[in-house]
Amino acid sequence: MNISRFDPVVLVVEDQGLLRMTAVSIMEDAGFEAMEAKNAEEALILLRRYPDILVVFTDIDLNAEKDGIWLAEQINKEWPKIDVIVTSAYPRPRSYNPDNVIAYYEKPYTEKDLINQIQKAIFGSRRLVAPVPSS
Repeated sequence: MNISRFDPVVLVVEDQGLLRMTAVSIMEDAGFEAMEAKNAEEALILLRRYPDILVVFTDIDLNAEKDGIWLAEQINKEWPKIDVIVTSAYPRPRSYNPDNVIAYYEKPYTEKDLINQIQKAIFGSRRLVAPVPSS
């Protein structure tokens, strides 16, 4: 995969192939570079390999021992500036609130809401810092 260091990169983590492909397609249609992982371990490998990833969009239930909640917590420890957007077929767990989770969408989510949230994450104040004028 050839990723430009200037294109916003979103990592999609979803165990169901069709849903993963759909989410990747949504990201690419919106002009983002999209990478995909089918589980939390694969996502961590990609995060370590590609420092251009700015946002992770993950399902909670990844049909594995390490779920999306675990993944968000690991991302928060290792890459605290990477924002995480979580999705699930179930309501948001009350005890789940890592600092880096910026949004939670119950499935089915709308493409418009998801893209707007990703744009806020990528182009928000955590990302863009005005250059300091030289004297």
